[in-house]
Amino acid sequence: MINIVSLLAAAALVSLQCSYEANAQLDNTKIDLDNNLQPNIIPTQRRRLRKFVRITGPPPERARFLPGTRLVLECEVMGSPAPTVQWLKNGEPVTEYEDETNEIPTHHPTSIACLTSKLVINSASNGDVFTCVGTSGTKEDSVSTTIYSNDEESPKLLTLEKLFRVPSKPIITAFYNNVFQEIGTTLIMPCRVHSFTDHQILWQDNNGDVVYSGSRIRVLPSGDLLIAGLRWADMGEWACTAKNMYGVDTTTTFLYPVKPRQQNIGLT
Repeated sequence: MINIVSLLAAAALVSLQCSYEANAQLDNTKIDLDNNLQPNIIPTQRRRLRKFVRITGPPPERARFLPGTRLVLECEVMGSPAPTVQWLKNGEPVTEYEDETNEIPTHHPTSIACLTSKLVINSASNGDVFTCVGTSGTKEDSVSTTIYSNDEESPKLLTLEKLFRVPSKPIITAFYNNVFQEIGTTLIMPCRVHSFTDHQILWQDNNGDVVYSGSRIRVLPSGDLLIAGLRWADMGEWACTAKNMYGVDTTTTFLYPVKPRQQNIGLT
């Protein structure tokens, strides 16, 4: 049976797959032995995964932006519980126009995940600073990229870019590389898309079958996938595909359901 050791091994596996070990730390509180133990009390589980967040795959420190093109910054974050990412431009939040819903993904406290977030930059000036901020609970980690660009070369081109977007395939801008969460809980796996034109989102389950919304598993308006009552049989690789008239982008998430930790129960 899967136990807390499996959960710890899962955290180590996510670390390796997120570029390098994230050094998730454990509380190993010493359990004092007492000759007067109460026979009808199950001891409290003393071992738990400490909450953490770390940027495991940062964007570059400097990046060149060419007028008339688009630049994609990628930031990979690992955390427990599953992290979220916000992008800042010169200290101010970047608003993604393509987010058509106000849905905010929920994160179960038992989750451990590696999240990839991509920022699509269509216009930037020399010296602009873009910051990836990874958050998990009350913990935060951040890293910044400074842009260098000869934007004075093509002011008219930049104006035209705002009026006539260059045809391009969609880009999936947020997804889990890996996620570990307790069996029986509800999991939301993100799949957010940047696309100048109308696009479609398709999910495939761990057997490669197309997901059609049902009572337990369904695709949300945001494109995220909701799985209620997580089961051991859900383990495996799930794929999200975004498609528009100019191309396709696909990402995969490895899902690992883990056994719930034993709770402290007093017997009468």
